[in-house]
Amino acid sequence: MTCTLPKPRRAALTLDLVRDEAGFLALEPFWDALVDQMAIRSPFVRWDWMRLWWEECGVGAQLALSVLRDAEGIPQAIAPLMLAREDDRARRHLVTLGFLGGFGPAHGERLDFIVPAGREDELAPLLCRAFTLLRDECDLVRLNFLPQESPNTPHIFVALEEHFIRAGVLNRNACRCITLPSTWEEVEARHSANWRGTQRRKWRTFTTEHDGIITRAGDRVPHAQAFDELCRLHAVNFPPGVSTFATPVAERLHRRIASVWLPKGRAIMPLLESRGRIIAAIYGFIERGEFFQYQMGWDETLARISPGRLAVGACVMQAIRSGLSTFDMLPGEYEYKQQWSDSTRWLLDLEAHNSASLRATLFNTLRAARRRFINSSPENPAV
Repeated sequence: MTCTLPKPRRAALTLDLVRDEAGFLALEPFWDALVDQMAIRSPFVRWDWMRLWWEECGVGAQLALSVLRDAEGIPQAIAPLMLAREDDRARRHLVTLGFLGGFGPAHGERLDFIVPAGREDELAPLLCRAFTLLRDECDLVRLNFLPQESPNTPHIFVALEEHFIRAGVLNRNACRCITLPSTWEEVEARHSANWRGTQRRKWRTFTTEHDGIITRAGDRVPHAQAFDELCRLHAVNFPPGVSTFATPVAERLHRRIASVWLPKGRAIMPLLESRGRIIAAIYGFIERGEFFQYQMGWDETLARISPGRLAVGACVMQAIRSGLSTFDMLPGEYEYKQQWSDSTRWLLDLEAHNSASLRATLFNTLRAARRRFINSSPENPAV
């Protein structure tokens, strides 16, 4: 006779709110080990990113990390949260509960709860109890750049609807992606004959008339010098006021991240060089077989050969040689992204309001009035 033994019960977990820097730093030994277990992950939830973001951009913010610990005190899941006031003019008087690194001058662009794959249904709702514990300290919740496909997303949305009002998707941001084949020729075959011909002509002009070569940071050019060139070229194309990457605080953050990740291969920076001069650069991150294109810059005086377009091609080639599966161009709708991509995935900005907050009530009243005014304007007739 056989009998089925009951499955062992999981040990009870304790929810801990980490509010000080010492508690945050104490999570370092466990952080990336948990990130490695996530079903969907990105470089923007890695320890290096979170810690350096906090050091460079966390002025005026308060840590509000939600940590699930087992009986031995070992973290099993983390919701990286903070309380802060946004730079946005309309929200600067509101205390916002958001992802650590989720807004400010150098925000991350794929943020999430850190939960081991397969345990999201169990652990994500427990992490969401932090919304109740922190509700009296915030006027609203703003969770930016949450992957739509994350297994945590439905649980977060349900919790926001339960504990706040006006919970919903404020923005839905497209991330254009390239599914990487095994060869560059397969990439070319996806495009029209005109696209292939134009790309090949520009490569020939670059290599023959400009003595052009493809290299990358750390090969012919030291990492720090390559980053200087990226900043110089980026500022030409995207000056301050257009790109937050061109601001001093963002440059400091990324200079520190690049100094750590470029030597480790977590970041790469393909370069186009012409007669000893860098004419284009792309900076991005590698995580679990995916490349995330973060920023780029190119020499506008060479517009005839489209150095920016060539740099994307060089980066795709390097990603293929590295055996990567996906080339994610991250949010931001530009024509070149639509031309290169063959798929799209989405990031959500979730927002919810505290019904007990007078500031949130006033904000909603003013926003509703503004929208009514815009909709009633003769220039925006109601449909």
